[in-house]
Amino acid sequence: MTEHTAAGSSSVCALLPAWQAAEFIQPTLESLSAQTYRNFRVIVSVDQCTDDTAELCRAHAEGDPRFRVVQQSERLGYVGNCNALLQLADSDYAMFAFHDDIIAPTYIERLAAALDGDPEAVVSFSDVHLTHTDGREEHWVLSELEGIANPAERGHLMLAGGLKWWVPNRGVFRLSMARQIGGLKLHGAGEFSTDWPWLFHMSLLGKFLRVPETLCFKYYKPGSLSRSWAFTPEQRFEVLCACLRELWNANISSTAKLDIAVPLVQYLHHNRPQGVTAA
Repeated sequence: MTEHTAAGSSSVCALLPAWQAAEFIQPTLESLSAQTYRNFRVIVSVDQCTDDTAELCRAHAEGDPRFRVVQQSERLGYVGNCNALLQLADSDYAMFAFHDDIIAPTYIERLAAALDGDPEAVVSFSDVHLTHTDGREEHWVLSELEGIANPAERGHLMLAGGLKWWVPNRGVFRLSMARQIGGLKLHGAGEFSTDWPWLFHMSLLGKFLRVPETLCFKYYKPGSLSRSWAFTPEQRFEVLCACLRELWNANISSTAKLDIAVPLVQYLHHNRPQGVTAA
């Protein structure tokens, strides 16, 4: 077990939604235990599954008192499990610790310090190294949001095609802001990219800070949720409609909402998939 020496006045809670992860979750648990940040704890929510995920998590928690393991009695799905964790968290900052990600020991230390240093920021995140199921590797960097203080400009960027919007999903965020949004939400395409509308809403509320270090290492697994998606035009249409709903619920000015909504509505109107008609 690593000695935890890095000071930190802000409390951080890692939220780990786990499901059918017995074959690969142990390195994730160990990377959380290895964090150098002192004011830190972990909540694991094991969705109802048929493997030994819960047993492995409970065994790990026995050796690290910062861990709490919750076993769900019914199947919640990814969105429900994430929201259950958000309800259980009680800290200044939080992060989603996905069960197929491994984070560097200084991950929370570096990202919490970034948030501490900028009260206008809502999310801090690092660069991400990805390994595909076939061994191919990619390096994910999201630098386009750096220094952007205008919420409408951040919103436009978060909706832009080609932007690696999912990188901040592996970041540390202010829990109060996540609660203000109301968590993740299902939409017309089910759980497809439900993180995107959530992160889009977060981008409207404050700055996103990039820590230019590779501190997160993602490993796609054959059973990873995103590997089951077809990424169809219909799915993209539904997730952008969900972004539009988040926009109208956001606590920003009406002018900023219109600046983002007008081109988004035009795009949705002109790119409406076949079979999607007006009521």
